[in-house]
Amino acid sequence: MKKQMRDENLMKISELADRSVTDSSVANVLLCYMLYRVNAPLESELLYEIAVTEGIINYFTYQDALQTLLTNGSVTLSTNDKGENIYALTENGVDCARKLKTFAAKSYRDHIVLAAKRAMERRRNENDVKIDYIPLKQGCHLRVRITDQAITLLELTLFTPDMKQAKLLGEKIFSNPSVFYNNVLQSAMLNEAEPVDLSDN
Repeated sequence: MKKQMRDENLMKISELADRSVTDSSVANVLLCYMLYRVNAPLESELLYEIAVTEGIINYFTYQDALQTLLTNGSVTLSTNDKGENIYALTENGVDCARKLKTFAAKSYRDHIVLAAKRAMERRRNENDVKIDYIPLKQGCHLRVRITDQAITLLELTLFTPDMKQAKLLGEKIFSNPSVFYNNVLQSAMLNEAEPVDLSDN
Protein backbone atom coordinates (compact mmCIF):
# COMPACT_ATOMS: atom_id res chain seq x y z
CA MET A 1 0.00 0.00 0.00
CA LYS A 2 2.78 2.40 0.96
CA LYS A 3 4.69 1.58 -2.23
CA GLN A 4 1.58 2.23 -4.31
CA MET A 5 1.03 5.63 -2.64
CA ARG A 6 4.69 6.50 -3.14
CA ASP A 7 4.54 5.55 -6.81
CA GLU A 8 1.36 7.59 -7.29
CA ASN A 9 2.96 10.61 -5.60
CA LEU A 10 6.07 10.28 -7.76
CA MET A 11 3.86 10.11 -10.84
CA LYS A 12 2.02 13.28 -9.80
CA ILE A 13 5.29 15.09 -9.15
CA SER A 14 6.60 13.97 -12.54
CA GLU A 15 3.45 15.19 -14.29
CA LEU A 16 3.66 18.55 -12.53
CA ALA A 17 7.33 18.92 -13.50
CA ASP A 18 6.45 18.33 -17.15
CA ARG A 19 3.67 20.91 -17.28
CA SER A 20 4.25 24.34 -18.69
CA VAL A 21 3.37 27.28 -16.46
CA THR A 22 -0.20 28.52 -16.94
CA ASP A 23 -0.33 30.94 -14.00
CA SER A 24 0.37 34.49 -15.24
CA SER A 25 1.74 35.62 -11.86
CA VAL A 26 4.29 32.79 -11.85
CA ALA A 27 5.15 33.52 -15.50
CA ASN A 28 5.74 37.20 -14.62
CA VAL A 29 8.25 36.22 -11.96
CA LEU A 30 9.94 33.63 -14.18
CA LEU A 31 10.46 36.08 -17.04
CA CYS A 32 11.82 38.77 -14.73
CA TYR A 33 14.06 36.28 -12.95
CA MET A 34 15.44 34.88 -16.20
CA LEU A 35 16.21 38.36 -17.60
CA TYR A 36 17.82 39.24 -14.26
CA ARG A 37 20.02 36.14 -14.28
CA VAL A 38 21.21 36.50 -17.89
CA ASN A 39 21.80 40.21 -17.18
CA ALA A 40 21.19 41.24 -20.78
CA PRO A 41 18.30 42.38 -22.98
CA LEU A 42 16.89 39.63 -25.20
CA GLU A 43 15.45 39.68 -28.69
CA SER A 44 11.74 38.90 -28.89
CA GLU A 45 12.39 35.75 -30.94
CA LEU A 46 14.98 34.45 -28.48
CA LEU A 47 12.80 35.19 -25.45
CA TYR A 48 9.94 33.27 -27.07
CA GLU A 49 12.26 30.36 -27.90
CA ILE A 50 13.44 30.13 -24.29
CA ALA A 51 10.07 30.46 -22.58
CA VAL A 52 7.56 28.88 -24.98
CA THR A 53 9.43 26.65 -27.44
CA GLU A 54 11.25 24.99 -24.53
CA GLY A 55 7.82 24.24 -23.01
CA ILE A 56 8.39 26.23 -19.82
CA ILE A 57 5.54 28.74 -20.16
CA ASN A 58 2.23 28.20 -21.94
CA TYR A 59 1.89 30.32 -25.11
CA PHE A 60 -1.19 32.28 -23.97
CA THR A 61 0.21 32.73 -20.46
CA TYR A 62 3.44 34.03 -21.97
CA GLN A 63 1.56 36.64 -24.04
CA ASP A 64 -0.44 37.78 -20.98
CA ALA A 65 2.68 37.92 -18.79
CA LEU A 66 4.65 40.00 -21.28
CA GLN A 67 1.81 42.48 -21.63
CA THR A 68 1.51 42.75 -17.84
CA LEU A 69 5.26 43.32 -17.43
CA LEU A 70 5.21 46.03 -20.08
CA THR A 71 2.18 47.70 -18.51
CA ASN A 72 3.56 47.73 -14.96
CA GLY A 73 7.00 48.88 -16.13
CA SER A 74 8.95 45.75 -15.22
CA VAL A 75 10.29 45.39 -18.77
CA THR A 76 10.72 47.76 -21.69
CA LEU A 77 10.34 47.07 -25.39
CA SER A 78 12.65 48.73 -27.90
CA THR A 79 14.18 48.05 -31.32
CA ASN A 80 17.83 47.30 -32.04
CA ASP A 81 19.83 48.36 -35.11
CA LYS A 82 18.68 45.21 -36.94
CA GLY A 83 15.04 46.17 -36.47
CA GLU A 84 14.45 43.38 -33.93
CA ASN A 85 12.23 43.88 -30.89
CA ILE A 86 14.26 43.80 -27.67
CA TYR A 87 12.99 43.22 -24.12
CA ALA A 88 15.02 44.66 -21.24
CA LEU A 89 14.51 44.51 -17.48
CA THR A 90 13.87 47.73 -15.53
CA GLU A 91 14.49 48.43 -11.84
CA ASN A 92 10.92 47.31 -11.14
CA GLY A 93 11.71 44.05 -12.89
CA VAL A 94 14.90 43.60 -10.89
CA ASP A 95 12.92 44.09 -7.66
CA CYS A 96 10.40 41.52 -8.84
CA ALA A 97 13.17 39.02 -9.60
CA ARG A 98 14.91 39.53 -6.28
CA LYS A 99 11.94 39.75 -3.92
CA LEU A 100 9.45 37.39 -5.54
CA LYS A 101 11.67 34.68 -7.04
CA THR A 102 10.44 32.04 -4.55
CA PHE A 103 6.92 32.60 -5.86
CA ALA A 104 8.03 30.38 -8.77
CA ALA A 105 9.23 26.87 -7.91
CA LYS A 106 13.01 26.37 -8.03
CA SER A 107 12.60 23.65 -10.67
CA TYR A 108 10.98 26.19 -13.01
CA ARG A 109 13.60 28.84 -12.19
CA ASP A 110 16.41 26.39 -12.86
CA HIS A 111 14.79 25.23 -16.09
CA ILE A 112 14.29 28.69 -17.58
CA VAL A 113 17.75 30.00 -16.59
CA LEU A 114 19.43 26.90 -18.04
CA ALA A 115 17.37 27.20 -21.24
CA ALA A 116 18.34 30.88 -21.51
CA LYS A 117 22.05 30.25 -21.02
CA ARG A 118 22.03 27.48 -23.64
CA ALA A 119 20.01 29.51 -26.13
CA MET A 120 22.34 32.50 -25.79
CA GLU A 121 25.36 30.24 -26.20
CA ARG A 122 23.83 28.78 -29.37
CA ARG A 123 23.31 32.29 -30.74
CA ARG A 124 26.92 33.20 -30.06
CA ASN A 125 28.11 29.97 -31.66
CA GLU A 126 26.07 30.60 -34.81
CA ASN A 127 28.38 33.51 -35.66
CA ASP A 128 31.63 31.65 -35.00
CA VAL A 129 30.91 28.03 -35.89
CA LYS A 130 29.94 26.68 -39.30
CA ILE A 131 29.12 22.99 -39.62
CA ASP A 132 28.31 21.31 -42.94
CA TYR A 133 27.20 17.76 -43.58
CA ILE A 134 28.28 16.36 -46.94
CA PRO A 135 26.76 13.00 -47.89
CA LEU A 136 29.04 10.57 -49.72
CA LYS A 137 28.36 7.35 -51.61
CA GLN A 138 29.58 5.61 -48.50
CA GLY A 139 29.41 7.55 -45.26
CA CYS A 140 29.43 11.30 -44.72
CA HIS A 141 31.86 14.19 -44.32
CA LEU A 142 31.48 16.53 -41.36
CA ARG A 143 33.09 19.87 -42.14
CA VAL A 144 33.79 22.19 -39.20
CA ARG A 145 34.99 25.79 -39.33
CA ILE A 146 35.57 27.79 -36.14
CA THR A 147 36.33 31.49 -36.37
CA ASP A 148 36.94 34.38 -34.01
CA GLN A 149 35.79 37.54 -35.78
CA ALA A 150 37.76 37.49 -39.06
CA ILE A 151 40.32 34.88 -37.98
CA THR A 152 39.86 31.22 -38.85
CA LEU A 153 40.96 29.21 -35.82
CA LEU A 154 40.21 25.75 -37.14
CA GLU A 155 39.02 24.14 -40.35
CA LEU A 156 38.56 20.39 -40.27
CA THR A 157 36.84 17.66 -42.29
CA LEU A 158 36.01 14.35 -40.62
CA PHE A 159 34.69 11.15 -42.14
CA THR A 160 31.76 9.48 -40.38
CA PRO A 161 30.01 6.21 -41.25
CA ASP A 162 26.64 7.89 -41.84
CA MET A 163 24.67 11.14 -41.56
CA LYS A 164 23.32 10.22 -38.12
CA GLN A 165 26.84 9.96 -36.69
CA ALA A 166 27.88 13.18 -38.44
CA LYS A 167 24.99 15.13 -36.94
CA LEU A 168 25.63 13.68 -33.50
CA LEU A 169 29.27 14.83 -33.68
CA GLY A 170 28.22 18.18 -35.10
CA GLU A 171 25.83 18.80 -32.20
CA LYS A 172 28.55 17.89 -29.69
CA ILE A 173 31.01 20.28 -31.32
CA PHE A 174 28.45 23.07 -31.63
CA SER A 175 27.45 22.77 -27.96
CA ASN A 176 30.93 23.84 -26.83
CA PRO A 177 33.24 24.75 -29.74
CA SER A 178 35.91 26.38 -27.57
CA VAL A 179 36.45 23.15 -25.62
CA PHE A 180 36.55 21.17 -28.89
CA TYR A 181 39.14 23.58 -30.30
CA ASN A 182 41.28 23.36 -27.16
CA ASN A 183 41.00 19.56 -27.16
CA VAL A 184 42.22 19.43 -30.77
CA LEU A 185 45.21 21.64 -29.88
CA GLN A 186 46.00 19.59 -26.79
CA SER A 187 45.77 16.30 -28.71
CA ALA A 188 48.08 17.67 -31.41
CA MET A 189 50.63 18.78 -28.82
CA LEU A 190 50.58 15.39 -27.09
CA ASN A 191 50.68 13.38 -30.31
CA GLU A 192 53.91 11.45 -30.81
CA ALA A 193 55.21 8.82 -33.18
CA GLU A 194 54.85 5.20 -32.12
CA PRO A 195 57.93 4.06 -30.22
CA VAL A 196 60.26 1.77 -32.17
CA ASP A 197 61.40 -1.43 -30.48
CA LEU A 198 65.21 -1.46 -30.78
CA SER A 199 65.82 -4.22 -28.25
CA ASP A 200 66.88 -6.69 -30.96
CA ASN A 201 69.47 -4.32 -32.51
